Order: sequence, then structure tokens, then C-alpha cells
Amino acid sequence: MFGDNIRNVPEGMTIENNPWLSKFKEYGIDVTYKFVATNAEDMTTKINLAIATDDLPDIIPVNSTQYKDLLEADMLADITDAYDRYATDEVKNLLNQDGGLMAENAIVDGRRFGIVLPTQFADYVPVLAYRADWLEEAGLQPPGSMDDIWNMAKTFKNNKMGGTCVIGIGLTKNVLDLLTPSVGLFNALHAYSGIWLEKNGTLAYSSIQPEYRDALGMLANYYAQGLIDPEFGTKDMKAMWEDAISGRSGVVVSHFCAPFDVINGVKLEQEWAYSRMFPTDGQPVKAQNSAAFSGGVVYSAKGMNPEAMIRMYNLYEKFTREDFATYNDNAVLNFAYPIYVGVVDANPKIYREYNEFITTGTKPAKTTQGFDGVLEAAEKYRLNQDIEGGYIMYSIFGPEGTEAAVDYAILNDGYMVSAFTGATTDNMALYGANLKTIEEQMVISIIKGDQPIGSFDTFVADWKANGGDVLTQEVNDWFSKR
Repeated sequence: MFGDNIRNVPEGMTIENNPWLSKFKEYGIDVTYKFVATNAEDMTTKINLAIATDDLPDIIPVNSTQYKDLLEADMLADITDAYDRYATDEVKNLLNQDGGLMAENAIVDGRRFGIVLPTQFADYVPVLAYRADWLEEAGLQPPGSMDDIWNMAKTFKNNKMGGTCVIGIGLTKNVLDLLTPSVGLFNALHAYSGIWLEKNGTLAYSSIQPEYRDALGMLANYYAQGLIDPEFGTKDMKAMWEDAISGRSGVVVSHFCAPFDVINGVKLEQEWAYSRMFPTDGQPVKAQNSAAFSGGVVYSAKGMNPEAMIRMYNLYEKFTREDFATYNDNAVLNFAYPIYVGVVDANPKIYREYNEFITTGTKPAKTTQGFDGVLEAAEKYRLNQDIEGGYIMYSIFGPEGTEAAVDYAILNDGYMVSAFTGATTDNMALYGANLKTIEEQMVISIIKGDQPIGSFDTFVADWKANGGDVLTQEVNDWFSKR
């Protein structure tokens, strides 16, 4: 147990006395905690010591390195039979919400050696935020293509909308990080940064592909036209949003949380609208995501009851769903550690449920955890224009909210998940930081015109020579064994 987990729980509950331990015991499972860690670092230290001394708890939350060490030392129980026999269909569905991407990391030669939680990437799609009041004033229609988006940015800048707009589209210096404007624009151009793609039966690094070069050339062209913030190489996300709220820019490539970032502008009577990103051709925009294996929950080979762990997952799924107030509220859920499984697409589900409510006037018979809170807040804005109480929730979950872009991606094959879903390797740790720096410098210099597009070819050669070829061989060795 984490010490932090048991703070702020209802009075009278302790690590030895709480609804989860009582529920487990009611079903014949007697749970005690072998140690309590003060934080994540302390937990890692304690588990490493337990591994070294061969004094493991029955149920162990491990990181990917610990999992590898335990597996190689034959210290993990094969839970295949227990899982197949005892896991309910609901639990199996919950653990395979990502299509089994993560679960496969615990399968060795067809046998299961642990529980790996599904990766959460549903919400991670680029979303456009733009000044709807400026759009109307300029006589433009809501965007329906990438050309429309660039034309909107150009119009806002050239007309100096609001008397303050001087930036077309803002970027940040973190040009390679997920959910940044540059990655959103790359994806709209069918280019991907820092992930592994399956091509002709092997894995290839996305950032050295021809489409990445083409995308950089297009962004360099827009920069030369003055449509990308000339100071982006020195700005972080906070500075980029300050430009938007101050009126220096009116078009931002963001993500589903954009309403949180514009709320102060809305309070100043700015009007913001949201849209999905559009491709330059007829193919859907695919949002890139990395789904690296970071760890899981395993059962000690010395343990006597692997089926107990599976049944605990069954109880977790059943009672967090059926009795939220008792088992999932006020930090009570923390007492179920480490039997956690979240709903990876909760927000898109709530989006659909809320819009069903708006259409029918009736709450759906079955709703996702968190729906009631969204409903209460969003209705404050929809019915009473209560900005403080409900603008953010309505602008995320409402009919034209940011989750509409997420829903579109779900329904239209809108994701490009890295084909490498294993754990970070030793060579990735050795070469990764330097290779990212080389790529980051290349991207910024080409977009700003400091280097010609031909320097991309030099980057590819440098990337390969400085560890890229080693990583390519390594991930393909992994891929061939999958």
C-alpha cells in the first residue's frame, strides 16, 4: 500500500479496517499488506528488496524491469488457468479495452504471467480551438479542411483581429511531445514523430520516413509565410496559451482539455469554438500514441491462491460499478490497491450519454462513472450560461465540445498506435535522450528556415549512426517474437 493512498479517507477507516478488506473477506479472501511505502520511489525500493531476498508478497505491483527480472528468475506464478476459469467476462473486457495491446506483454509462450492494465489513449487526439467571434466578424465559415484552418489563421493575423492578433498558429519549443501543436499538425499531414510503424512486415521509426520530411517542408512553408509564431522555439504551453488569451493569436492546435485553457478568456467575453483536425486528403487524421509496457500486477510463484487475485479483480469490477458510494467514493477506492482498472474511454462514453440526455431529455438507463458530475455542471452552462459553474464541462462534453473530435476519431479509425508496445529497453534508455535532442533540433531548424529541407537527410544518417540502427534491430527482434 502507498501511504499517500490512505490519506483523506472517511473517519474511522484504516489500512486494517475498511470496506474493501471487509468485502474481500466476505468472499473468502483474507488480505493483509506486507509493507506500506511512503511514495513511488520507496515502493520500488521495497519491492526490489523483496525480490533480492526472495521474500515477496503474494500479489505484487511491479514495473517493467521488475517484471522482467522476476520472470527470468522463475519467481512468477503462471496464472493462465486461474484467469481463464475465474475472470468474469466483465473483467476480461475491462482488461482488454485497448484491444489487448498491453495484456500481450504478460503472455509468454501462450501462458499468462500477470495482469497488465490497458493503455489509455482514447482522448489523445488533436483538437482545434479558435475564436468563434473573430470567425463571424471576418465572414468565414467554420473550418472543414486544413486549407480552411490555415486561411482562418491567415485572416485573423492579416486583419489584426481584435486589434491584437499578430500570430497565425502558435507552436511550442517541445515540438516532439504528445498533445503539442506540432505533433497535431504532423498527424494531420499523415506524419508521426517518435513512434514505430509496421511497414512491409518490419518496424520502422516514424521520424525518418519520407512523409515526415514532407510534413516538415510544408510547415517550413507556412512559417515562411508568417503563419507560425516566429518565437515558438522559446515558448512553452503556458506562453502559447497566454498569447491566445491576450488576443495575440486566435487559432490553437490543442486537445480535449482546451476549455480549461481558454476559460479566463471566456470570462473576458471571448467566444471560443472547437473542431477536429482535418486531413490534406481524403484519408482520416490518425492521432499518434505510444503504448509502452510500464508494468503490471503479478502473483508470486510461492503463493498458494492465484485464483484469489483474479476474484479480487472480479469484486473490484462488480462493486465499483454497482455500489459507487460505498466502494469508489471519498478515496475508499484506494484501499483496493493494487487491484485498479480504469475505463479507458470514459470521457467519450460520457459525451455520448450526455448528448443522448440533451436529445431525449431523459438520463440514459446505464451511464458511465462520472456522468452525474458532468451532467450537473454542463447543464448549468447549457441552461443558464453559468460560465464559472459549467462552461468547461459543457465545452468538453456538449454537442460541439472537444469530445466530439474524440468520438469522431473512435468511429473513423483515427489512431496510429506505435507498433512497439514493449518495455523500454536498455539501449532505448542509453540512446533515447540524445536521439530526441537531435530530432528536436532538426525539426525546429527546418521549420524556422535555419536549415534547408535537405538537412533532413543528414538527420536520418545521424540518427542511424548514433544508436538508431541498434534500436531498429532491437525492436524488430521483439516484433519477430510477438
